[in-house]
Amino acid sequence: MGSGNMLPENRLERKKRETRQKIITTALDLFRRQGFNNTTMEQIAEKTDIARKTLYNHFPVKEAIVDEYMRDISSEFAKKSMKAIRDLPDTKSRLVAALDKAYQWVEENPEFAGICLGYRMKNICRGSEDENSVTGTRSIVSEIIRLGQESGEIRRDFPVTVLATQIDILRGAVVMDWLKDMSRFELRRKMVMVTDLFLNGAANRDDSE
Repeated sequence: MGSGNMLPENRLERKKRETRQKIITTALDLFRRQGFNNTTMEQIAEKTDIARKTLYNHFPVKEAIVDEYMRDISSEFAKKSMKAIRDLPDTKSRLVAALDKAYQWVEENPEFAGICLGYRMKNICRGSEDENSVTGTRSIVSEIIRLGQESGEIRRDFPVTVLATQIDILRGAVVMDWLKDMSRFELRRKMVMVTDLFLNGAANRDDSE
């Protein structure tokens, strides 16, 4: 069976998905034209032509709209990149390629990146993070780690989820630091260092010692 286990989308699910996408498209247009801080949920509801209750049923706050938008971008990137990254020769080259591509978008959209990161951090602190809502970048990093364990490049005594979380923490800290002053360093170059830190640790490996 070519369709596998996928069930057809019913009318209600399709309507919900279409409404959700319309909200995101409308909100992003308002954010870009008049600024995130100057845009209200009421304006988004009015421009989308839906009831405010409907809007809040989909998104509790406007930060959640940006988060959903970035998850869509990240998921699309992962789908397009997975095959090419699997074809690379080792774990380091795969991680460097994946993070470089992901953070090119972040460099071009720092405001949205900051809003999204802040929103996710708040959810983590409140214990309300959706564990089933994995980003595309997280999924591709997890797959790279799995391949590294399979080839013997990465230790197997820790599960993929734990190791992927370590990279999440490292890259999140770097992005927060970069957002404070984007002139201090190039984000994508720093992600190469994050890859090296994850794979080789923090020990000084100067051969002259």
